[in-house]
Amino acid sequence: MEIRLWSVVDEQVALSAAGPAAKPVVAGAAEALGAAEAADSWAAEAAGSGAAGAAAGASAGAGAAGGAGDSGAPGGTGLSAERAGGTGTWFAAGPDAIVVIVGGGVRTPEDLTVPGPLPRVIERRLTQEPEPALLAFARVPEGCLALGTARVTRIGRRRGVAQDLGLFLDAPLPYDLLDRVRPTGPPGPQPATDWLDLLPADPLAALHTFITGWYADVPAAGTAVPAAGTAVPAAGTAVPAAGQPEPLRAFHRAAAGRPEVYGRTLRIFPEPLATTESGMIAFGQEVDGVFTLLTEAAGDDPKVWYHGLSDQPLRERERLSAYLLVAALTQAALDSSPGGMAFADRAQVKRIVAPLRRVPLRPARWPCAHSRLYAGPGVVALVGADDTDFYEVYVGARHRSLLRRLRKLGLDWERFDG
Repeated sequence: MEIRLWSVVDEQVALSAAGPAAKPVVAGAAEALGAAEAADSWAAEAAGSGAAGAAAGASAGAGAAGGAGDSGAPGGTGLSAERAGGTGTWFAAGPDAIVVIVGGGVRTPEDLTVPGPLPRVIERRLTQEPEPALLAFARVPEGCLALGTARVTRIGRRRGVAQDLGLFLDAPLPYDLLDRVRPTGPPGPQPATDWLDLLPADPLAALHTFITGWYADVPAAGTAVPAAGTAVPAAGTAVPAAGQPEPLRAFHRAAAGRPEVYGRTLRIFPEPLATTESGMIAFGQEVDGVFTLLTEAAGDDPKVWYHGLSDQPLRERERLSAYLLVAALTQAALDSSPGGMAFADRAQVKRIVAPLRRVPLRPARWPCAHSRLYAGPGVVALVGADDTDFYEVYVGARHRSLLRRLRKLGLDWERFDG
């Protein structure tokens, strides 16, 4: 039976797309048995079922799969089918293809994450040469939506066990179908942007208010910040809070021990490091080590430099207190999911930032030479210019529905999960 792209079919029909195989396998059976024992079990069952099992592979049989109370594979499919433990995900490995049916995990129109642990028989098939065809389906109330062919982009392993699977869909989902397999509710109340009114006069108060609101759903771990001191540690060792300038100490108080606040692409160190430069400390770094952020250990609001971004240390336009807010906003724009990155022309940029307020600070020197920030309730955008006709645009949000309007702008997204 031919299954058309984006059609909805019965689960049995979806599984039968893998082709005839030995037998349906009770969910988790291949994990409990050794590979050889499992193979023997399937072969013995196949000998007993004969052609009847294979003929049933193209028909809709009994035994609905995937529910919380199911203990076996879909009956009558004539397939080697197995559900990943506790995930509601079904696999079927046949001579024609591997079929995966997911109950969630669709991230973008093209990206799909299959939770694990993966059945060993599926992991073995996925790593064979030549690679088997992979057909993906997503559960919807009416049945299984055919997502078409997919390619493996990642097999995530932990302690030798395949814990998840990243897939790339060859045919991107239209947004109306994406909303069916990845429903998005209303955003709910979002933190206000009154911290913008504190700028440029009081960036540390603005920083505290922004972090408190943006990370309101992340529990604070707590941190103790002692009184200021004059400790001078050796180069490469951690600088205690007593030896840090007040803006850094204020950042750590606002972070309250939450790792999410310290960033990924642009990371602020939980403990700054001493350097060989007299009076200087390193307080952050780009994720790939392209540059390190330096500042002076002394002073109420010292200057900030990028070490490694150019031949000589490059001074940032804002001082430390304002720069730490810039770093927090940059982290929100670059690393948030939901979020996205696109190249846009001037007219598109104006439409992107139209409902947002510009952050009244001088443009940062990274990720682009002139990087300006904009914010709205639950949304942060960074617009970067490098003396070209196009701009780099990064946008992050606290809820997916806040980015829905950006779908209509015709942007050339490098990534987007709004």
